[in-house]
Amino acid sequence: MDEADNKPKQPNPPSREISNANLFSDEIVFSDTEKILFEEDLKESAPPGRDGLMNGNPEQRYSATRKLNEGGMKAIWEVDDHRTARKVAMALIQDSKIASEQDIDSFLYEARLTANLQHPNIIPIYDIALDENGNPYFTMKSLKGETLGEILKQLRKGNATYQTRFSRIRLLGIFLKVCNAIDYAHSKGVIHLDLKPSNVIVGDYGDVHVLDWGLSTLITHLNEYEGEPVSWHSVDDVSLESGQTLTRYLESSAQSRQRRNVVGGTPGYMSPEQAQGSTSDIDFQTDVYMLGALLYEILTFHCPITGDTVKDVLQKTVRGEIPDLKNRAPHLKIPVALSAIALKAMQTDPTDRYPTVGALLRDLQKYQDGFATSAENPTFLTHTALLVKRHKMAVGIIAASLAVIATVLANSFSKIKQSEQVAVGALATLQEKNDYIAATAKKVAPTYLNLMAREEPRYAFTAAEEALDTSLAFDPSQGLAWLQKGSILLCQQRFSEAWTILNGHHGHPVRKNASAIAMAEKYKDSGPLPDPEIPQLVRDFMNHNMGGGIPRLFYHLNRAPFDPATRFPAIEASLKLLNPKIGNLNFSWEATPSKGWEIDLSNNPDLDDISPLCGLDIHSLDAGNIGVPDLKLLTEDNLKELRLSGTALNHLFELDQMAGLHTLDISGTRIRNLINIVKYPKLTSLDISNIEGFSISPQLVWCRNLNLLTVSEAFKADPTIRTLANRGVIIIYTDK
Repeated sequence: MDEADNKPKQPNPPSREISNANLFSDEIVFSDTEKILFEEDLKESAPPGRDGLMNGNPEQRYSATRKLNEGGMKAIWEVDDHRTARKVAMALIQDSKIASEQDIDSFLYEARLTANLQHPNIIPIYDIALDENGNPYFTMKSLKGETLGEILKQLRKGNATYQTRFSRIRLLGIFLKVCNAIDYAHSKGVIHLDLKPSNVIVGDYGDVHVLDWGLSTLITHLNEYEGEPVSWHSVDDVSLESGQTLTRYLESSAQSRQRRNVVGGTPGYMSPEQAQGSTSDIDFQTDVYMLGALLYEILTFHCPITGDTVKDVLQKTVRGEIPDLKNRAPHLKIPVALSAIALKAMQTDPTDRYPTVGALLRDLQKYQDGFATSAENPTFLTHTALLVKRHKMAVGIIAASLAVIATVLANSFSKIKQSEQVAVGALATLQEKNDYIAATAKKVAPTYLNLMAREEPRYAFTAAEEALDTSLAFDPSQGLAWLQKGSILLCQQRFSEAWTILNGHHGHPVRKNASAIAMAEKYKDSGPLPDPEIPQLVRDFMNHNMGGGIPRLFYHLNRAPFDPATRFPAIEASLKLLNPKIGNLNFSWEATPSKGWEIDLSNNPDLDDISPLCGLDIHSLDAGNIGVPDLKLLTEDNLKELRLSGTALNHLFELDQMAGLHTLDISGTRIRNLINIVKYPKLTSLDISNIEGFSISPQLVWCRNLNLLTVSEAFKADPTIRTLANRGVIIIYTDK
């Protein structure tokens, strides 16, 4: 038996098809007064096959003008459409590239998927049909322009014309449009998987389109291919043509024809999880990595990872060997903020990247507006430097004034009497400009104070405090800001400092608050209190009308190391204080092997305020049959199991910060559907039983890691549930 016979046969992957176009339908949001938060049209549409595609008659309708491009299975032609009297682009499979019926199915899959992505920065599909030989084709908008890859190539060569046309600001504008397109695709459950400069075309009139969705897939379809993954171990020392994807290289070799549907990508841009060749790790953050690689090349004009062979490039990708942007292009003076954004998006571990494309976009917008980005881990000096940049004119005036002063003082040693009046005048000018800078800083200070006011209610305490400190540094005369600073110090149990500020003994005006001063007066001689005294401190916060600071108090308590034997009894007593209707509180806790906590608060129907849990590293929380807690108080990111059975939860958006959930029980809640389920890609267990007026959402199939689903008996015949069962998900039916 030869070596080939010893190799395991690869199973044929199932035909990929978009069986329900409603997956792409936009959300319908009703008003609160209608008592319906989220409803969707669940009408089933017939699975689109090839029936009805034979009436294309391309030989009569279209006349070929010229070939535009060729690659992989496809050839792209510019054709005249005689029905509409316009030029369009036609994509068709080349006869020589068709190896099986699956090639045709894959081609149609790309066409239909792209057609359902209707966004200004995604190329529109006009028509899909078969020719007289049964070969598929589709027509689309004929784009005029050049690819971003060609633009960056010219910039790399130092082409002066391109340097004038494509400044960094314009390139970032192009990148933002690409991000918007991918963010939209992700909202529909679609991952692109092959983002690179050559797949972005920039039109002559500012239009930008993301091309080539041939490798893209619905997130749920990544589970459908169980064959051996293709990785760099099987590529050996080969070199690809410029821009050629790994998948297309593999498809071009005879031995890979039975492995058509593999997760590929383009070496140098593809993520580590793609380079390792396994579909199980592919997620929306795979596209985030490739967007980071795209930004890297926009900033440096170079591909982020290069090598002599494919194997070399992919090994560097897996190891995260990404050259520093400044070293790659030292002459381009790349801003630190942009460099940090690109590298954060390209982290080897997906959990260290931006969680969504939207988060990446927000950081870019902060940079464009002149504010610090989260990727930089900004300090006070960073905020100050950005303030200077936002007010360059004022700083320029000061610099010019200082230059005048320096010149005058240098000459004044020999001509003191003659220069006396000039020096006095220059000093007066300097004082005038310093006053101007101070006035400018005062104008900016309220912006940071407003930022603090936005972050505090979201329990983003660290960001809120940084914004407050920046505001006070720019304008120390803000009485309200000092009151807020003193209140924060009380929550941090820095009582002496709080007393000094709240009484105005620190040298700045402060808005008086008798309750806060009384609190500070009571505890000014105390340090941080021991755990048994925490409930009394909570009572004092309540009695002094400072209950809004209790979440911050526990955030600082629970984020610091503590003794659970004393802390959890203090938390239990505080929960009773904050929820006076409770008789006997059910509360238990247990440490997990990973240093987190398992908390049981279930069966406390009058429990509404869970502030004492703020800041706790909770891995598992059972909050079934409690009141209406504010779940944003669960500020940490390690929550894996959440049980909310029987609560008044209205919709999944209340859980948006909990993207890492593995187990979720929302049985008996008021949720209408699962339209936002794509935000929780790691779910393995879900209970959606016993929900009145509930509709099964097709988006449920996007939970590709789901292996256990509990659902009401009434949905036993639902097509989405049947699809999950066929996929191997264990379905538990309940008649509650």
